[in-house]
Amino acid sequence: MGVSQALSDDDVRRYRRDGFLVPEYRLPDELLSRLVSATEQLITDRPDLIDQPIVGPHLPGGGKHGLHADRAFLDVATYPGLLDIVEQLTGPDLILMNALMFYKRAEQGPKVPWHRDGFALPIEPMGGTSLWIAVTESTVANGCLRFIPGSHLTTNPGTYDSTPRPGEMFSGSLDKSSFDESTAVDVPLMAGQLVIFDVCTIHGSQPNDGTSPRAGYACRYMPGTSVYEHDKAVVSKEPGYGHETRALMLARGTDRTGRNDFERGHARVGASS
Repeated sequence: MGVSQALSDDDVRRYRRDGFLVPEYRLPDELLSRLVSATEQLITDRPDLIDQPIVGPHLPGGGKHGLHADRAFLDVATYPGLLDIVEQLTGPDLILMNALMFYKRAEQGPKVPWHRDGFALPIEPMGGTSLWIAVTESTVANGCLRFIPGSHLTTNPGTYDSTPRPGEMFSGSLDKSSFDESTAVDVPLMAGQLVIFDVCTIHGSQPNDGTSPRAGYACRYMPGTSVYEHDKAVVSKEPGYGHETRALMLARGTDRTGRNDFERGHARVGASS
């Protein structure tokens, strides 16, 4: 059976041009319901992780935060319909290198500064695709994602200001002299919708000034032709980092390099289910 062509040729062209895309695809209702319930339970269990990247809810052993998260997170990250979309953009061999939950509380949720995910990811050669799935409605008022079209096309990662600022989810804002912020595109989503973006696309989000929380589940994939070099990762105590400990999972196909360490990180996450 071939890969489902969830994306049209025009979709693929727009993704290549802009570095991000909102497809017509929506997460099936049953799977979305499981993801919503799992997210609600996760936040109930770990309210201390609200307003920061919650790393590894898909990992059986609990990941960086020692989570005891629902199986739904892994089932979404490896769902065939979503992998079909990534395969159309990234190729048939897919490595799940990370998954994160982003939960901004209502009225006080922080801003996410402009950044490229690829800045901190030790992938060689650089490449990858993220799926950001709206668990709740994501609007301009509650801080939906924003993107700089075409920003993935440069090979210059830019410079970052690491000054911590109140009201930001993490420090490390990309120097605005390296891009034109006036071109920014807001991407509101209904629950179950998703936005796909290149690992080098500049993105961020405004604070949640709305009356409802905003939750999104991000799954990051790299091609099986690249190597995740754990020992070259940027080491930081910033929320969302710990890239040197990431537990890789083969989501589809094979590791074409034979060099990816699928055992690295599992000592940190444990072996229990």
